[in-house]
Amino acid sequence: MFNLILQSAVTEKQINNYIKKASLKQKIGQMYVSRTPQQPGVAEHDAYKYNLGGFIVYDADLQNYTTNQFKTKMASYQNAERIPLLIGIDQEGGLVSRLTHSGLIPQNGDQFKFPRDQYENAEKTQKGSGMKAVTKYAHDTATLLRSLGVNWNYAPDADYSDNPKLFIYQRGFGGVMGKQSYQGEANYISQVIPAWQHDNLIAATLKHFPGYGDAADTHTGFAHTDKSKADIESKDMLSFKAGIKAGADSVMVTHVIYDDIDPEYPASLSKKINTLLRKDCNFKGVIVTDALEMGAIKDFAKQHGNAPVDVLAVKAGNDMIMATDYATGIPEIAVAVKKGEISKTQINNSVRRILNMKNKLHLLKPSSLSLKKQNKRTFTLKDIAYNRKDKAAVIAGTAKKGTHLSLKNTDTKKVVKKIKVGKSGNFKITLSVKEDPQNFALVGKGYVSVNVHVQSDKVAFPVLKKFTLNAVTYNSDHRIATISGKIPDASEEGSLTMSFLNAATNNAVGSAVVGKDGNFSSTVRVLDKDQQIKVVAQNNKDYEAQTVTVKAK
Repeated sequence: MFNLILQSAVTEKQINNYIKKASLKQKIGQMYVSRTPQQPGVAEHDAYKYNLGGFIVYDADLQNYTTNQFKTKMASYQNAERIPLLIGIDQEGGLVSRLTHSGLIPQNGDQFKFPRDQYENAEKTQKGSGMKAVTKYAHDTATLLRSLGVNWNYAPDADYSDNPKLFIYQRGFGGVMGKQSYQGEANYISQVIPAWQHDNLIAATLKHFPGYGDAADTHTGFAHTDKSKADIESKDMLSFKAGIKAGADSVMVTHVIYDDIDPEYPASLSKKINTLLRKDCNFKGVIVTDALEMGAIKDFAKQHGNAPVDVLAVKAGNDMIMATDYATGIPEIAVAVKKGEISKTQINNSVRRILNMKNKLHLLKPSSLSLKKQNKRTFTLKDIAYNRKDKAAVIAGTAKKGTHLSLKNTDTKKVVKKIKVGKSGNFKITLSVKEDPQNFALVGKGYVSVNVHVQSDKVAFPVLKKFTLNAVTYNSDHRIATISGKIPDASEEGSLTMSFLNAATNNAVGSAVVGKDGNFSSTVRVLDKDQQIKVVAQNNKDYEAQTVTVKAK
């Protein structure tokens, strides 16, 4: 067991006191779980400013970090927020496994395969050992996730499909070992939930309520099902009811439209679906939407006059909203509450469920629920700029003039730079890019400390692909020059544009879409003096820019 210091739980009275005294916007902030912002310092800034409920980590948040650096980053987010954050991840297994390509964990065998594959492989080796293998994976992965600073897993998938051609098939347990059974899915879920939630290290999530079935993929657009309500309740919801009975902490609602239940709204925005979950399934935990940036919800919003989907999601009864535009959503939801469209009681009940789940996960302590004003400042940082020529990384941003800043290497615990912010409020710190990634804490008195990550040289300065430039040709009176070439990847035909820039002014003088076999060409006016023309692949950093000379008339 890893060394984890768990907080002492707070009391129900302390949670109720917080809910009574917190502002409406503070409470709504707790209802948001967002994709983690990528720009340095923004996660800490927004967690602090908006009182966010949590962040979700995706592949980009995990890659190119050492294990200790990733843990440090998670701790930096937690330290920025008075109420500790839920840190969520999609770690089902198989194709839905953030850990598989993270580089944080050595890969071996069945470690992160789909549960159905783990089960079948174990059964082939030793009959009767399949479920033991699946529950061991859940138990061990839960321990691993919490050791990394993650405390909420969007798994297991409780969807049932017996059609191998459908994208959801592999993610569920239907058809395992050739057996088609809704009850088999339910049995799997009832056993795996306690394994995921052992020792209250991780909150597990049943998804995608009330069951994806044979619906299309909502990541890309609308998905309907005409399955009867009776069938959904007696078949698809079996596994959800089993998981709820087993103590699942949270349930994620899908974006599928169920024509026989609510033909107007996607499930994630439907009061009727929410009622099924609360009343028919007697679920008392946290209900979270699937990501509201997905294609199905974007399409719905467009067809309904750009309806404020965050508001609709809360009106439907969801406790947590998986969305990134909380800066807009929080005030919109607050207005809806003040207009009486959403009751204060509903908001309070949702926040109570969220805080109860955090408390169960040993995240809260009495000071977490303090409403005493902190009056901390937050840095505004730019994206780290990498200078290939100097092999350097530039950390730049703004802070109050006169502030003394320290940049501390979180691996060595040593301060590597100290600066004083000048009159303009702008500051810049230049570091050498090294063979290994470097992780730093930027600290200033009165400021929320932020995590700053500098990539390794291989990541910051990848080996660039090169395209071929032909000799410049001219028309008969030497007034027009033709610059042509070829890129090595012919599959870029029609999708990649080459830009031609005056190297002295950086102004565009021509462009060309890559054509058949990777060929491209553009004409440039010939001037009275030689021109250096820089040819670059537009919006594609995989190609090295090249320069060619266009001779004077």
